[in-house]
Amino acid sequence: MAPKKVAVAKSASKKAAARTPVKRAPTKKATAVKAARTARVAADDPLAEQRVLFLANVFSRAQLAKWIGVSPSQTSRWASGEERPGPAAAPALIDLEHVYSRARLVWGGESARIWMESANAFLGGARPLDVLLTDGAARVLQALDAEMWGGAA
Repeated sequence: MAPKKVAVAKSASKKAAARTPVKRAPTKKATAVKAARTARVAADDPLAEQRVLFLANVFSRAQLAKWIGVSPSQTSRWASGEERPGPAAAPALIDLEHVYSRARLVWGGESARIWMESANAFLGGARPLDVLLTDGAARVLQALDAEMWGGAA
């Protein structure tokens, strides 16, 4: 009878082991998939580094960071090419660079920067920079066109 009891005990421990999940090390593929889900996805803007460097020469990196809503160290990582702006920051940087470049065509560099940071009658007294970052580029470009063609701005 003793051999049967041993066999029953072994059988019971096998059943318990079958119910207990075995912890295995994650595979490389599983680790990569998890990292991809949790990582911040960079926007596909191949000119991001040059764009940030250009804008940082016009405005400061601290100003850019404040307007975009990131830390100043983030703009430094973008400028160095270490990282790219994410899907929320990239369009804001592209719009800022576009509007500023269009304003430069009208007035030149320093005057364009001043125009972007000053109250604008066409925008109801708001600064073009603030409207750009809250509403997008359309209204700011309209104000710029009105100024260029001699309308009230």
